[in-house]
Amino acid sequence: MRPSVAAFLFLVATPTFAADEIPAPIAERFAGDQDFDWSGFRLGVQGGYAWGPGVVAGEGAIGGLHAGYDWTLGDAVAGVEGSLSAADIEIGPNNRLTSVIDLRARIGYSFDRVLVYGTAGGAYGSTSAGFDGRGSAVGAGLDFATLENAIFGVKYLKYTFENMNNTGNSLEIDLIEGTLTYKF
Repeated sequence: MRPSVAAFLFLVATPTFAADEIPAPIAERFAGDQDFDWSGFRLGVQGGYAWGPGVVAGEGAIGGLHAGYDWTLGDAVAGVEGSLSAADIEIGPNNRLTSVIDLRARIGYSFDRVLVYGTAGGAYGSTSAGFDGRGSAVGAGLDFATLENAIFGVKYLKYTFENMNNTGNSLEIDLIEGTLTYKF
């Protein structure tokens, strides 16, 4: 079969579409006005898995409550979030990280109902042996607004607690957790 005949048969056999039936390119669907407004107060729960590097820290579960407020500035979203978590993370012989409190700023970019963000702030951790420490929390996350007021997400945080109870010992914990948030 000659190439020109094959091309003609291919064109005839290919269905045709009206211009309004062709889906909009992805770039056009994400650009411009957004349908979802990330602004407002939010409250939710989180839970996940935490681990620490080296011999000093082990692994375990962590979970709790979080609250925050976001402002939408075009496609950018800025906000503040705090969380209170109970933990059961082995950090040494006869010692476990039992609770973590943090207060973080977050800034991100929204693609309508999807928010990609970075976060950083301060943290406070307590252990079963009575050692407490202040430190930092740094990370990133991804939120999905599946319903008008329900937001599902996943985030990674790295906690670094310096000089636990003035002992000179530091503690680093990596955390991955899922979130379920209600936006008011």
